[in-house]
Amino acid sequence: MSSSPAHGPALERITTVEVDGDEATVRSIIDVGILPTYYEYRLVRRGSEWRIGQILSFLDPPGSLLVDDAEAARLLAGSTEEAPLSDIDPGLELDLPALFSAGRQVVFFEEPATIEVTELGEITCHLGALTVRDFGYGDSDLEPLGRRVPAGSYPVEVATVGRTNVAVRVRLSELPPVSWHPATRTNGSHVVGVDYGNVAILDLASLVRCDAQHVEELFEAQAQRLSNAPGTVFSLNGETNDAAMVTSGYGDGGYPCYWGVAADGTLAALVVDFLVLVEAKVSTITVPWRSGPASAPELSGCDLAITDDGGSFTVEYRGRNIDKIRVLAPNGVVLVDGYRLGLSVTGDWHRQTWRPAAPPPSGSVLEVTMDNGYRHT
Repeated sequence: MSSSPAHGPALERITTVEVDGDEATVRSIIDVGILPTYYEYRLVRRGSEWRIGQILSFLDPPGSLLVDDAEAARLLAGSTEEAPLSDIDPGLELDLPALFSAGRQVVFFEEPATIEVTELGEITCHLGALTVRDFGYGDSDLEPLGRRVPAGSYPVEVATVGRTNVAVRVRLSELPPVSWHPATRTNGSHVVGVDYGNVAILDLASLVRCDAQHVEELFEAQAQRLSNAPGTVFSLNGETNDAAMVTSGYGDGGYPCYWGVAADGTLAALVVDFLVLVEAKVSTITVPWRSGPASAPELSGCDLAITDDGGSFTVEYRGRNIDKIRVLAPNGVVLVDGYRLGLSVTGDWHRQTWRPAAPPPSGSVLEVTMDNGYRHT
């Protein structure tokens, strides 16, 4: 068995050829399948022969803008100096400055380790609008941070433990932050979604002027640099460094972004926390196993209830604070662990159904493990 070749004259159509001395660029398109693929061959002359030095592939045609002018204007207008700052979830015990305390001893995978802080360099924000995102997302997920920063150049640093990035910080002033607030984007979330193992902090005004192919090429180049470094600063427009990209902690996931605010009310720092040096805050409560709403003050916001449908039991609850459920017999034996049950989610409602061979004995309890946030370690 064999697969079809990635390139071939029967599939590939040459669109342009540009020669500059001993270097040449050949562009082509393969329009097979759902979407076309665009290729760029970079050639070098060796004597009387041309040899391929690099092959690049793209999803967008040459010259295609990342976004059109109307979308660029909409994105930039969404970030303002007056955007409100919300409060941190009361369940979080944050110590973001400690993540950048170089030399501090911590426990990492049950072993002693030391925090190291690396200065990556400065990035320039031309109009004050920043977007924080996975740089591999191309033209999606471009929404900026709602609060605009003063235009200027700011140092970027990354904290690491055992070659794993703990957090990245943009220092917006020399003033120390006295309070922290979610750095909410104009889409309403302060959590950066990651699928390509990186988080980038980007000057939006420069980004929206880029060609789509240029952004793809930049991402591949910076991803290669991250194989040997915790982070990098680079230029989106070829003029000045206006972007930073770092490896995102343990990899893919969702990472919160925070503003640090100084005593005078100005923005002092922007931090993305990769949730490496955190400890979960959990609590466990038990309620009698019986049909109907569960009566416990800790569950008042969850609307937890048990439904008996002829020997098939459904536990229903609302929100995201419940981490796990178990059913325990009167002697403490685990009758069922919720991790072994299927989970149905509809909007804010979660449902898990248990079909035991026999009903739980009288005196059984439902054990509920609550997720109460986390604290930095």
